[in-house]
Amino acid sequence: MYKLLIVDDEDIEREGMAQFIPWENYEIQLAGTAWNGVEGFQKIQAEEPDIVLTDIKMPVMDGIELIKKTKESFPDIEFIVLSGYGEYEFTSQAMEEGVRYYILKPCDEEKIVEVLSKVKQSIAEKRSQKRRSQEYSHKVRRLLPRAKEQLFCNMLLEREKPQEDYQMFLEEFGTEQQQVRVLALRLEDKIDYLEQFVLGNILGELLGETNILLSAVLQQDILFLLRNCDIEQIEPAFARTRTEFSRVAGGPMNAAVSREGELQDVHQLFDQVKELFRMGADAPDGVLLHYGIFREAKSRLSDIIDYHKAGSSQDYGEILFEMYLAFAKMELDGYTYDEKREMCTWIIKVLYGEQFVPGEGVGENADRVWQLFTDVTEQIAVRQGILQQEGRDDKRVRNILLAVHKYLREPDMNIRFLAKEVLFMNEEYFGRIFLKNRKMKFSTFLLETRIALAERLLDYKPDIKISQLAETVGYSPDGQYFSKAFKKAAGVSPTEYRDRCLKGRSSCSG
Repeated sequence: MYKLLIVDDEDIEREGMAQFIPWENYEIQLAGTAWNGVEGFQKIQAEEPDIVLTDIKMPVMDGIELIKKTKESFPDIEFIVLSGYGEYEFTSQAMEEGVRYYILKPCDEEKIVEVLSKVKQSIAEKRSQKRRSQEYSHKVRRLLPRAKEQLFCNMLLEREKPQEDYQMFLEEFGTEQQQVRVLALRLEDKIDYLEQFVLGNILGELLGETNILLSAVLQQDILFLLRNCDIEQIEPAFARTRTEFSRVAGGPMNAAVSREGELQDVHQLFDQVKELFRMGADAPDGVLLHYGIFREAKSRLSDIIDYHKAGSSQDYGEILFEMYLAFAKMELDGYTYDEKREMCTWIIKVLYGEQFVPGEGVGENADRVWQLFTDVTEQIAVRQGILQQEGRDDKRVRNILLAVHKYLREPDMNIRFLAKEVLFMNEEYFGRIFLKNRKMKFSTFLLETRIALAERLLDYKPDIKISQLAETVGYSPDGQYFSKAFKKAAGVSPTEYRDRCLKGRSSCSG
């Protein structure tokens, strides 16, 4: 049924339409009548009809004013305008207000019913469209949490993310430069959505719902993207969350929280969380792992080594380079042999969750450090499955690469020295198998290795003296030849590169 209100100042026409038309036959419920716009608006407020059949020229408030006033509060009400000859100006004004239906006086039941049929159809279409819109909005609201979770998973795993969805996320939560943390709660078994909901609610109450931007489940971890949260806030919140959750589901629970970083670097923050779980593999139940609970050497592990490159590479030369760079950084920072050994232990633990047991170093300190270097490099190569796939030439090239890194600091080290004095190989054969395996001449490889090492060390320690840097990568300490070689390869001098790093490390290649 549709509710109809009649507004007309002529009693005969108003009451005639009200009494003599069988409205029920046309699925119309008569909501009342009014003799002018003021009374009509009062009844509209009280009855909220679907349709108002109104005259235009009325005392006190005419039909145009009634339409305007009604549309402000009840935009969905449909109007049918009754107009007489010569009232085209008023009819035009009504159409400007969105009125599409009018009946020319004098009118009869047939005319009214014909127009009402069109109005009812219009109302039905609007109701259907509104219902579909509401259903769509409901589906969107229901699916939005899953969509946000998927977006968060893509950010954590560094998958390609739909730019439109990502921009919507930024508009809702901030810019890519916003400082955030990744918090992971780890249970013994995989987490279901009910547990995710419960943990999210508890944590939201403790940290503030506006500070939990996103959440997602990856295997046995539930991950939260947090903003405006310090470790001092997160630690008691985790302890309380663990206590409350234990009343619903038992079992151990640990947590790890990353350092602060930018929204665009969520994947790196997630790597920090995974690193912390590896570092704290032996931690007791209920511990919140963060870098503050580890010694400085452990917390700086990510600065010392790019363990993503070292742990994912299938190239022995790349692993050698990354580990040599790590040892060079430790040397610049004054690490003792025992500290270097401890760092290697943490590198293996972080990469693979395994214990590293190096051989007992003997002899001079340099020999002990080299043995430590080869031990940790070999364990990474074995763990990556590289050594198991080697052919005869691969083993020879591996020995060449090892010798290069062992004597890299020697300015006079070249293909002749390595072939005759170290590896006891034919120089021509040396060059041939190296070119075949590495796809470049040995001299080119040596130059690129030294310059790449220099760039990464400048990135790590921009205030290093150029003379010390030159000596570290195998050039004479006067730095002249080194500077020329560096500029030719990198396009800028070592000093210019250092200045660029000091202005902003994002400009550096490392």
